[in-house]
Amino acid sequence: MLRRSISLLLLMSAAAVPAAERGAWNEVKPEIIRSHVEFLAADLLEGRATASRGHDIAAAYVAAQFRQAGLQPAGDDNSYLQKVPLLEATPVLPGSSAELVRDDDTRNFEYGIHYLPNADFTSASSTLSAPLVFVGFGIDAPELEHNDFENIDVKGRIAVIFSGAPARFSNEKRAYYSWEERKLSTLVDKGAVGVITIDSSADIKRTPWERRVAMSWIPQMRWLDAGGAPQNAFPALKLRFRFNHDAATQLFETAQSNFAAALAASDEGTPQGFELPGMLTLSATTGLRKTESANVVGMLPGSDPQLKNEYVVVTAHLDHLGRGTAVNGDSVYNGAHDNAVGMGIMLELARALHASNAKPRRSVLFVAVTAEEKGLLGSDFFAHQAEVQEKKLVANINMDMPLTFEPVQDFVALGAPHSSLGAVAKQAAAAEGYRLSADAAPELVRFIRSDQFSFIRRGIPALVLGAGYQPRNPSVDLDELRREFLSAHYHQPSDDLTLPIHYPTAADLARINLRIVLAAANSSSAPRWTHGDFFAEKFAADR
Repeated sequence: MLRRSISLLLLMSAAAVPAAERGAWNEVKPEIIRSHVEFLAADLLEGRATASRGHDIAAAYVAAQFRQAGLQPAGDDNSYLQKVPLLEATPVLPGSSAELVRDDDTRNFEYGIHYLPNADFTSASSTLSAPLVFVGFGIDAPELEHNDFENIDVKGRIAVIFSGAPARFSNEKRAYYSWEERKLSTLVDKGAVGVITIDSSADIKRTPWERRVAMSWIPQMRWLDAGGAPQNAFPALKLRFRFNHDAATQLFETAQSNFAAALAASDEGTPQGFELPGMLTLSATTGLRKTESANVVGMLPGSDPQLKNEYVVVTAHLDHLGRGTAVNGDSVYNGAHDNAVGMGIMLELARALHASNAKPRRSVLFVAVTAEEKGLLGSDFFAHQAEVQEKKLVANINMDMPLTFEPVQDFVALGAPHSSLGAVAKQAAAAEGYRLSADAAPELVRFIRSDQFSFIRRGIPALVLGAGYQPRNPSVDLDELRREFLSAHYHQPSDDLTLPIHYPTAADLARINLRIVLAAANSSSAPRWTHGDFFAEKFAADR
């Protein structure tokens, strides 16, 4: 009798809890995440390069999983696929050159040894001759009292700039002013006609020159608007090259300050700008090809008549690098951690919602985006189209390379301080027995380097969670695992299924993300920016 009474009480208690809160995260299964990862990171898919056969197979697989999870098609023409028109641009080695003429001295720089050309999306063949001017980081930030242009005119000149932003900037300001589009827009406004980018001290440690050269085989892309014009191509900047430190040293010869001094001043965050003697001639030949790839979009409709037209967007990028230069005999860049694991987690969120019969008040859009590796193109296209269609996107939860090598005690939520999603993430992590840690490497400006930034720049609060720094097994060196991955396996063929992936931790991350998604979808008010937040002031004012 006592056992029957207890059972009755448990049933009554369960009935009082909404189904979504009672069971959605309990439906998550690590072995299902594993099955997705093992398929998506298999050699069969040839690295899932944007606009490739392997990516098309992956997109078909995701669409089938969305259908099985009960998501409605939310792509083009009542399908799961949203076509993204693209322009692919590949620099052609024989057609590039860089020559500096200074007085009676002529310097010819060598491709790969001294420079790498950016693709020109507006012309198959381009040449630019112009004088040079150095403008520090290429930043004009009045609120930070930093203006690299204060005493110099760049109009009609090739601007020479450092990548990144001063270390003295706060994390969010460093991220914003490191953003390449922000820099190029500033240079266009100032009248520059070309750009030479030189790696900052921090960036060259993260990506040595030899690694840039080794990865220069990867084609570049831009998405095309309805008129067929490539977006964010900056045609006013006729050519853009990257020079290494050896070549930069030669550019600064006979200038008012040598390169070593300029680099040191940049490390200190000192605004600087001065002319570089000589005339630089840049030439580039670019192979141009129109193509297309697809985002995969599914929707769980909202149950609330008033809130169902607001959308929480869950994203993970489906693409990786495809086939490329062989390393140790392997030419398939599988992208297991980057980002088959993130995709597996996202697919399991959709399945768990369906299995629990969750009915969130707001609609939830699941988007497997393409062309993240080309510059966040698929997510940018999706967010742009949502604006055109006047869809009210209220939050983005992104899943990208969470690096679940081993069991951890903490996760990192990039974006947590910027909006009310941060408090939600803290509660969600605690409910699963985890805590949140601050980003230990803000100099990497990871907050702007994945698909969440396509939403942030449109004033939409966003989060991306990854594994933290505190292992459950004290004998495990997580820092060393992370360093080894980033130096030896990131964007390499060895990011494959032979690397450690701890699926129970990936499942716990899925549960935390699921709690965040449901909290955002069920709250009476949409997620909001933190009062006075920098990104809100830059991007959300018009919203």
